[in-house]
This record gives sequence, structure tokens and C-alpha cells, in this order.
Amino acid sequence: MIGGESYRVGQIGGFFRVPLGYTNLYAVCTQIGADAAPPGSAEGAFGAALETDSQLRLSGFRWMTIVLFGEGLGGEFERGVGQYPTVGDEVHLVTNDDLKVIYGWSKGKKGTISVGQIAATSGISADISVAGLVSRHSAIVGSTGAGKSNLVTVLLETVADGSLPNARAIVIDPHGEYATALGDKARVFRIRPDEAAGERPLWVPFWALPFSELQQLTLGGLQPNHEAAIRDQVLDMKVAAAQRLAIQPPPETLTADSPVPFSIKRLWYELDKFERVTFPVANPQTDDNANAPEEAGDAAALRSDRYPAASPYNQAPYKNQRKRNIERHLDLMRSRLKDSRFSFLFSPGGGYEPNLDGEVATDLDSLVRDWVGHDKPITIFDVSGLPSEVLPTIVGTMLRVVYDMLFWAQDLSVGGREQPLLVVLDEAHRFVPEGDETSAHRTLSMIAKEGRKYGTGLMLVTQRPSEIDSAVLSQCGSLIALRITNSADRAKVAAAVPDDLGGLVEQLPSLRTGEGIFLGEVMPIPSRVRVRKAKQKPVGDDPKLPEVWQVAERPDGALYSRALANWRAQSTSAEI
Repeated sequence: MIGGESYRVGQIGGFFRVPLGYTNLYAVCTQIGADAAPPGSAEGAFGAALETDSQLRLSGFRWMTIVLFGEGLGGEFERGVGQYPTVGDEVHLVTNDDLKVIYGWSKGKKGTISVGQIAATSGISADISVAGLVSRHSAIVGSTGAGKSNLVTVLLETVADGSLPNARAIVIDPHGEYATALGDKARVFRIRPDEAAGERPLWVPFWALPFSELQQLTLGGLQPNHEAAIRDQVLDMKVAAAQRLAIQPPPETLTADSPVPFSIKRLWYELDKFERVTFPVANPQTDDNANAPEEAGDAAALRSDRYPAASPYNQAPYKNQRKRNIERHLDLMRSRLKDSRFSFLFSPGGGYEPNLDGEVATDLDSLVRDWVGHDKPITIFDVSGLPSEVLPTIVGTMLRVVYDMLFWAQDLSVGGREQPLLVVLDEAHRFVPEGDETSAHRTLSMIAKEGRKYGTGLMLVTQRPSEIDSAVLSQCGSLIALRITNSADRAKVAAAVPDDLGGLVEQLPSLRTGEGIFLGEVMPIPSRVRVRKAKQKPVGDDPKLPEVWQVAERPDGALYSRALANWRAQSTSAEI
């Protein structure tokens, strides 16, 4: 009992103070035990050689392992330790007065936001550092139902509450759950927008994709020589189309990966023509000697030319001896270009679709300005309507377009250094899986390694940390761990925990819903925080059970017709 309050000694995650003159060292308990010496200690390592009196000396003793994390002088607290205790120094309890010194680092200080209260105390606000959250990257992990969506919503609500008027954040939302939670604080983009609610269509121009991603998406795998030939053809088309841009880039700087518009329909038409064309003579020197088509095709309509069929005998008409035999690949390409699910990519509105000469009415600067240059602090990309087979590629391309634009604007007021950007990636294990290589993986790895220098922060949100790429997870300077029950996931989290506090991971299965351990740059000390409830619940929140099962009246069975119409129209407000 101290000052009328009771404190329990030997609690995992409990704080302790080691006085050293005018300085107080602060530590957190990561391990406790009794009788047997702790692993790694001299007693434990050489227990077999101990004499009887030594064993008796340990008998009945209780011990704990503590990890130093900061020091205080007077009423000021600072992370990190400048000096260390020695044998015989006293270890004291940390009282509520000490905690007020530690957590008082943010009082009256700009750049902190409150997400709840410190779980082990009463009335002490859990304030996190915006700079630590954005600049040093972060990861939010927890099992299903542990409160991840609520925590993300609370963070975004606080960022958008008006105290940070120049804030800028992007949310990759694979389940479409954050739009209703953030309301008018966010601009929402989705494939089939609800225009009445102010949502906007999501367009991702295909010509912004790197050549290798575009090839895999449209043609599939090719032989290296065929791939090189088509790459050169795309480069030629981009060089020609670049001369029609408002600001023409130097031709020598262009590659097949450059974000320059070109007509993919014309590319298909020319590749298809090369496979079908026949000749009146064998081994012609140029394509100018080809037979005239019996029926002219149309590149814009994706209709092939029809040529006289090549003779199976050694006589006219002769087939093209240089053909690549990629007819199946071209059929896939034509199918993708006509597939309505991919119209956001190959037939984007807003003037982003090139004509057959590669001219566009609207360029990428307008696209990025519409995405992150608006007057709202948060942009939500609802990618729930994207085909699953291209989701990582599209998300990777979107983030690459934004990141590269802000990188090349680093000396401008819209650049990442003057107006930093936070990228929140929900279901992160789908985009940066361990041992995989996708467009999203490459882009996010680059942001994790380099984004801090250019004002782009990353927040990974996942329920399966064991499936996330270890190199990306290791770049996160802060870790927010909610309840985790899976042993493989806990092991991955323990390996990624900063500050040498892996022992705290043992608490994760026993955390309450909405409670998390905050480690790293976001808070002054490792803290167990009770996160407050979001003002508006995300759609992914748990249903209200058992209340909804206690309703006496059964739903109208005719509503299944409405559900079927929604399914076919890929919309929750389809007309029937």
C-alpha cells in the first residue's frame, strides 16, 4: 500500500523505477519466477555445479526480469538509457505519480493524438506520437474480433478531427468497411460508386502499369524473345505518343515502364495482324508485300483482319514465317480488354483512356490530385469490387503512382516532405506475403525501406502476421499488438517486437477486446492501452448478438430476389 493505493508486485508488463542519484531509470517486467534461477543467469547456467549453501540461498526467493526503456530527470522523461544500474541498486515500484511524469511527455505538446486510456491506471490518457506513427511505420496485429478495425477507425477519426488540417492519409480497404465509419471526413473511391453518397469512381489507367505487370495481366507468360520484341513495340508506341503530351519528356528517358499513355487496343490489333497475315510469295523481304485482307478489322472494336488462309502446301498464300504463335495469348488479351470487370483499368473514364494514337484528355497529375489533393484528410480506396486475381497488381500500381508523384514533388509544397502521407493497408498479408513477388509487394517494400526519407509512412493491419514478409515487418518502428491466440502469429510478433520486449508477447492471448500493447515509437514507453470505441462503427464490426436473433418477426423471403440482383450487379443498391 502506497499513498492509500494498492500495487501488486511481479506483474508481467508492470513498471519499475531504479533511482541513480538525481536520475530515475524506468523498466518493464517481462518475466517472473520463483526458486529456480531465470534462464541465462549465472545461477541458471551453472546450476549443476552449485554448492548446497548456494541452493539453499535461492530457496524461497522470487525473481523477475526487467528491461530498461527510459530515464527521467526531475519532471522530464526521455526514451533510451544513458547509464545502467549496478549490483545492489534498489528497485522501486512505479506509482501513479511516476506514471504521470512518464506519460506527461505529451501534455501541451503538438503532434500527439489520444486513442484511449492506459489500462493499468485510472485517468491517464494514452497519447501517441503522430511523427512516430507516420515517419517510422507501424503494424497493427490481432486475431479476428480483437478490435483492429475499431483501432484503425479511432486513429483515422483523430487524425481527421480538425487539429491536423493538413493531414493526408490513404486507406486500402479490401472489405469496404471504413467508408461508413469515417463519413464526410473521407473521399471514397470504388469500382461502382454510390454517387448519391458522394463516392467517386475508381479508375486506374493501364498505361501506368510497368510493362511486366501489364504483360502478365493481358498476355500471360511469354518466351523471352517474344517478350523482348513486344516490349520494344510498346516502347515505340510510347515514344510516339509522348510527342502529343502537353509537356514532352526527352525520348531517351523513356522505357516500356514509363507512365506514358498508348493504345493497348492498337497493340493487340498489330500483334494479332502479325499472326494472321499471309503473303503471295515465300519469305518476303518486307511486310509491305502482304496479301490484302479479305475483311478489314477494327482496332477500336477489337475485331481482327481476315486474310486468305495459308496453304498447307508449298504454294501461295504463304503464312508469315516470323509469326510468334501466340494466338492463345492474344485471345486472353482480347478477353481481358472486353471483360467488364476490368473496364476500370482498360476503359477508364474521365479522359484517361487513350485513343488509337495514344492521346489522352486527362493525365496522371489530375488522377493523383483527385486521389490525395482534395480538401479532405483521408482517401479510402474501396477495392472490394476488384477481381481477386489482379488485386495485388492494381493496389501496387495505385500506390506506386502516388509514391512516385510525391517523390518527384519532394521540393514542392505538395510533396511528401512538406505534406507527409500515411498509407493504411488493411489485410496486409494479402499484399506483402512471405516469399511472394507481386507489384504490391515490390512497391510496399520500397515504401517500407525508403518512404521515411520522402514523407510516406506505412501502417500494416493484419490478423495473420505469420504470413507477412519479415523484411517489411522488420521496418515497422512501432507495433500495436491486440489479442492473438495463434502460436505461429505470436512467434512472428515476438521476433518483430522492438525494444527487446519479446516477453510481453506472452500477454497477448489474455488481452481483452479492444485492448492492445503499444510498443516502439508511438508511445514513450511500452504500454497496455484500452482503446476507446469509435464514434461510428465500421461495417466489419460484429453483429449484435443475441439481440438480432431475439426479434420475433422473420424477414421477408422476397428479399432474396433483391440479394440476387445485388450479387449479379455487384452492388448493394441494384434495381429490380
